Amino acid sequence: MFGQDLTPGQETGVIVGIVLLSIVALILILWLTDIYRLLPGWGPIRKFDNIGTESMRIRQLQIHEHAVNHQGNAVMAHHHKQQYGAIGAPTWGICESANKRETDIIHPEFGPCKIRDGFAETQKMRAQSGWWGRDEPHFMAKAGYTQPPLRINEAYDGFSHRMV
Repeated sequence: MFGQDLTPGQETGVIVGIVLLSIVALILILWLTDIYRLLPGWGPIRKFDNIGTESMRIRQLQIHEHAVNHQGNAVMAHHHKQQYGAIGAPTWGICESANKRETDIIHPEFGPCKIRDGFAETQKMRAQSGWWGRDEPHFMAKAGYTQPPLRINEAYDGFSHRMV
């Protein structure tokens, strides 16, 4: 085949490769020329299964308006609830001051913002709490946790076997 001495397995592979490339070329030609649109199932929808009546159109409009109103109410209720994240009430507990209030303000640079009055008390409570997580760098340094200085590729220089 093609002036080459091939084993029967290689001849089969060459033939399968030529067939696959021919199929890909055919599909590419059909796509580029838009001939596939001539097939019966590929044309635009000219007629729906049911035309419907004016009363059906009005009922569909009422259902749509009801869904939009219900969705709008759910969004407003979500904004009025005070929660953290999308899971609802925090599963890890709450450590906040009872003296908490949010005041809406209009910031000249950032637009609508909220000021959390009493948050300093919440921070003090969390700093003194034994169960509240304190993973901020400030608290970690205060507790004496430090990390060694980073050096390039140092973690890999101690391996006795090849990496690749």
